[in-house]
Amino acid sequence: MLIYLLLFVYLIFLAACAVFGISILIGLVMTKGVPFVSTPCYDLEKICEVAELKPGEKIFDLGCGKANLLTIAAKKFGAQGTGYELSLWPYFWGWWRIKIIRADVTLKMQDFLKADLSQADVIFCYLFPEVMDKLEEKFKTGLKPGARVVSYTFKLPNIQPAKTVMGQERNNWFDRHLRTSGKIYLYQF
Repeated sequence: MLIYLLLFVYLIFLAACAVFGISILIGLVMTKGVPFVSTPCYDLEKICEVAELKPGEKIFDLGCGKANLLTIAAKKFGAQGTGYELSLWPYFWGWWRIKIIRADVTLKMQDFLKADLSQADVIFCYLFPEVMDKLEEKFKTGLKPGARVVSYTFKLPNIQPAKTVMGQERNNWFDRHLRTSGKIYLYQF
């Protein structure tokens, strides 16, 4: 009887791994090759500080994932957040987080390359260079004067940042060897 129970648990585990793996593959296809990678939690507040985020400002997070940055921006800094995410699993995780925390944040399951960004005071992105290249022209023509773009780790290819700040250094083995603190780039338009 114990063998059947263990076999059942093993099959449930395999099914869960298959569903998770398939959802990641679907997410990669839907998000045009941008994988779901969270911005390290220890840099989220610093990103908001570098952006000089003020109460009532509108912050848009392109590829917001689980909405970690948006919930901090809304709760600690008093901003109004809008997040764009195409991957199903992070979108629902973010939606659930926003409901639990009761943050002033809206999530949209929409391609941010097609989104109207003209109302944003601050835009945050943690995206690969190929996507940053596509966004650069959209930022030049589609943002209101005075808007700020904060990018984590990856720069806009042809625009000089107004400020570059190192992410918080961590002193544990994992972060020293496997994860580097990213640079935070601030652009003003």
